Amino acid sequence: MTDAEVIKTHEDVFYRAIKKRDFDTLAKVYSDDYMLVRSDGSVVNKQEILRELQGGLTFQLIELEQKKVRIYGTTAVLTGEGKTVSSLDGKEVRAHFRLVAVYAQKGNRLELVHFQSTSLPE
Repeated sequence: MTDAEVIKTHEDVFYRAIKKRDFDTLAKVYSDDYMLVRSDGSVVNKQEILRELQGGLTFQLIELEQKKVRIYGTTAVLTGEGKTVSSLDGKEVRAHFRLVAVYAQKGNRLELVHFQSTSLPE
C-alpha cells in the first residue's frame, strides 16, 4: 500500500462511486464494520449509509484538498479538507469539513473502515 494508492482509492473509486451512485462499488469499498461519524456526532454503519444514498441523496461535487496519508502496516489514515455539494429531496446542501478516513488492506484492495468529519466555515 502506498500514499498514491490510498488517495486513488479515495478519490477515483470511493468519491467516483458516490457521485455516480454506483452502489455495487460502494458496497465493496465500505468495510462490513464501517462507521461514519458525522460532524454533528451522529453515527451510521454500512447498511444505513447505503440505504441513505439509495434513498435520493446525490452528490454533484466532492473535492479533497490538503491530503495527507499515514500508513501503519495494513492500515492507512487519510486526512484532508473536503468540500461537497449535495442534494436531498431537491434541497441543495454545501459542506466544508476536515476529514479523517481510515482504510484497511484486505487482500489486493482497500476497504474504508471509518470516516469522520468536522465542519469548517464556508
